[in-house]
Amino acid sequence: MDRIAYVLLPLLGGALIAAQAPINARLRLVVGSPIASAALSFLGGTIILVAGTLIVGQGSSLINIGGGPWWAYLGGLCGAVLVFGTLIAAPKVGVLPTFIAVVLGQVVLAAAIDYFGWFGQPVASFGWDRILAIILLLASLALLLRRV
Repeated sequence: MDRIAYVLLPLLGGALIAAQAPINARLRLVVGSPIASAALSFLGGTIILVAGTLIVGQGSSLINIGGGPWWAYLGGLCGAVLVFGTLIAAPKVGVLPTFIAVVLGQVVLAAAIDYFGWFGQPVASFGWDRILAIILLLASLALLLRRV
């Protein structure tokens, strides 16, 4: 598959995450609790993913739960922190600064994961291009927060 095709789904996911923050912030107003609104958001996603697993005939793969390293089960925790953090931040600082902060956090940790080969990933060098990307994101966030 072409490299461009591999970034289209994450691109769509990233775009939808930007919509998710104000959607979840609105849900927070409806239910009156940031934790409850994050939980409801995850419940909806869980129902869709479990149904999808069953529809495509991969339900038997759920039997393998518990067979991986302890950290392989932390993805939901990572997502919960993201959802909770963005639904709290977006109404206060805006969606754009919130997601520049999200992207900055992703880039910094992704660079560390690549550099150290954490979570079984191949080791990748940490060059000027990655340093410049981080600096530019920091500058973007600083500029956007001046208006808040």
